[in-house]
Amino acid sequence: MKNTVDIQLEFNNNTLRAKEPTTLLLIPISSEESTTPLSLEEVHTKDIHLIVVSEDLSFFTHEHQQKEGKGYTVNLTFPFAGKFFLYSDIKPLGGFPVVVQKTVVVAGEQKEAQHYQHEVLSASIEGVYVQLDVNDSSAIKVHIQRNGILIPASSLGDFLGAKAHVVMISQESKEYLHVHPMVHKDELVLHADVKAKGIFRTWLQFLLEDRLYTFDFVLSMKELSLSGHHH
Repeated sequence: MKNTVDIQLEFNNNTLRAKEPTTLLLIPISSEESTTPLSLEEVHTKDIHLIVVSEDLSFFTHEHQQKEGKGYTVNLTFPFAGKFFLYSDIKPLGGFPVVVQKTVVVAGEQKEAQHYQHEVLSASIEGVYVQLDVNDSSAIKVHIQRNGILIPASSLGDFLGAKAHVVMISQESKEYLHVHPMVHKDELVLHADVKAKGIFRTWLQFLLEDRLYTFDFVLSMKELSLSGHHH
């Protein structure tokens, strides 16, 4: 079926500038009837999950909007100049889930672009340590520890209707996946429908004792996985 869903993007400044707050307006529309805003279904407690990344994938944010009139508003501050990709993860009323990708160019002070070549499978934030087990790329296991003690998945909070959210974006093609890990034997297991091989920047978000943690990784996908988006 042909995808006829689009996002009309408006912002309050004539030019987007790095380090200057801006308000974005996202209006879901049909590309065939662009004058009529689309109604959306709530998915994982939100109408739109907006993922914003820089072109080099060094910057990531997962934002949620306030319904305002004909669209949804979100306040953003871009950290540096350059090209940024906006992925709007939505489900039109009575339709199928879809991801609409938009590109904006931000003026101002630039920074040297990052290029990721080697896998990074572990990360830590203030005593919380996460290790990815990628021995089976179709079922990536997530091990979470705090101060050396394993944290069972059942002890994680409910973040947007799931125990965790994972976003994966291909460094080469910018292929996007938003996956919710399954809980198996009290650990998180990630099944991702990856259609391209190569380097994927990966961000894991979960709640632990009411604090939202965001960990980032670099995965080298050598084999295509089996199951996928929003399972």
